[in-house]
Amino acid sequence: MTPSEDLAPRTRRLVDLLHMPVRGPDGRTLGRVNDVRLAPTRAVHGVSAELVVDGIVVDGNHPGSLLGYDRRSDQGPWLVRVAVRALHRHAGYLPWEAVTEVDWDARRVTVSTDRLQPLSGIG
Repeated sequence: MTPSEDLAPRTRRLVDLLHMPVRGPDGRTLGRVNDVRLAPTRAVHGVSAELVVDGIVVDGNHPGSLLGYDRRSDQGPWLVRVAVRALHRHAGYLPWEAVTEVDWDARRVTVSTDRLQPLSGIG
């Protein structure tokens, strides 16, 4: 391997980021990556806008989708909404700018804050 190949960025899959522990600046674990939020850019490839990572949803040890209940407070049937909210009541959001390091080998994410932003549809 040449030095330039060693410094070249590697492409990663979003699924590799899921379930990684998220640690605050003091090393305390805030939870695990439960979901990744994407945002469109102005770049278009074919008919689709290019997407970039906008932020991450951090939760405790509750894997599984939030089923959109984190985005709309009136999402779905009442009973399912109550169950999902109870299960993910400690979930929060971090903008990608708060991520200071993703250690792919150690499988952990370090962030610059110890406080999660609330999710709009859960609470």
